[in-house]
Amino acid sequence: MKIKWLGHASFLIQSPGGLRILTDPFGDDVPYPKIDEVVDVVTVSHDHHDHNAVHVLKGEFVALNGLDKNTGKCLEVTKHIGDVTFRTVPSYHDDKSGGSRGENAIFVMDFGGFTIVHLGDLGHALSPKQVEQIGAVNMLMIPVGGHYTIDAPTAKVVVEQLNPNVVLPMHYKTKYLESWPISTVDAFLEGQSNVVRFDSNEVEFEIDDILDKWEIWVFEI
Repeated sequence: MKIKWLGHASFLIQSPGGLRILTDPFGDDVPYPKIDEVVDVVTVSHDHHDHNAVHVLKGEFVALNGLDKNTGKCLEVTKHIGDVTFRTVPSYHDDKSGGSRGENAIFVMDFGGFTIVHLGDLGHALSPKQVEQIGAVNMLMIPVGGHYTIDAPTAKVVVEQLNPNVVLPMHYKTKYLESWPISTVDAFLEGQSNVVRFDSNEVEFEIDDILDKWEIWVFEI
């Protein structure tokens, strides 16, 4: 498999069967390098401008929207495409049951027994029901920057709740987002001895090599 972090909450995932999946694409108003990818599937956790810019993508792709565009409510998505099964778990963009920023769809992607979970702009620790709905997690894409999403302490709680093999922090301040009111990844990494830093924004790995790990992967763009 291959994982490439494009910035913010956007990852490009290539499945063992070659399916190219892109999560939460951002547009030109988010100052990361422009997304220039041909994809097969795009997942959108919620309808905010820095997560729903499907128009920047290339190819004939299937767009899986986690929220109903008219009501803003989470959709129950279950879709099998190529060698991947996609499903959603409802959540909120804040800790007020959606009162501040609405709802948010967690995407669970099953690659034949290997599961990647993208939490979108999660705004709260998970309930026992949500933990059960998500199920076993091998790789977790989790926001850690606070302000718009959960912050580092809450992210650590969520990691403990889901117990993944590998954690990919996202949605935090970098050199591209210096003016944004979010925190860097540092607070989330504090006290962690299992941090693996890459000198690029992508990695290729064998699924079997992940199953006995407990690591946090940090990419460089």
